[in-house]
Amino acid sequence: MSTELFEKLEQFTCAMYAGSSSNKSRSSTAGDNSVNELRYQLLCAKRGAAESSQLPLCRDCLFLHTHRANFQAAIWGCCLEAKPSVPSPNEHGCTEEDSKLNILWMRSASAPEVVLKLLACKCSWVCIHKLPDCTRLVNGLTCTDMCKLQTCTNQAVQQQ
Repeated sequence: MSTELFEKLEQFTCAMYAGSSSNKSRSSTAGDNSVNELRYQLLCAKRGAAESSQLPLCRDCLFLHTHRANFQAAIWGCCLEAKPSVPSPNEHGCTEEDSKLNILWMRSASAPEVVLKLLACKCSWVCIHKLPDCTRLVNGLTCTDMCKLQTCTNQAVQQQ
């Protein structure tokens, strides 16, 4: 997939999520059609209370997703050939480990480390995966001083 095509897909994604003309004008004043910028603007407009389904994918996730979709479309395009030449999915948003194909969702950090430290869970007696309030565990993070529960098994081990 060319860089030009990906940029057009990013612009299209921004247009889908911008919705109202007020969001479109804010996005165009930013000077670029970056989904990351639009995610930030939408999150600010909702005062941080936006559900992930209300936000576009970050640029890294969108890039990997479009590569997987393009790869799948190429496979379907040559499905009637007797011996199609199929490239490795490793170059197209997937990884292969132990003969298993895994989706590569992101290559970069989900957020800057300083932001991740501000995420706090609201667990009142124990941090476990069954509790949807435990945002730290759901996101694979250990609890910090910002969390409501200060004594749990999800605390980071202190190095002495």
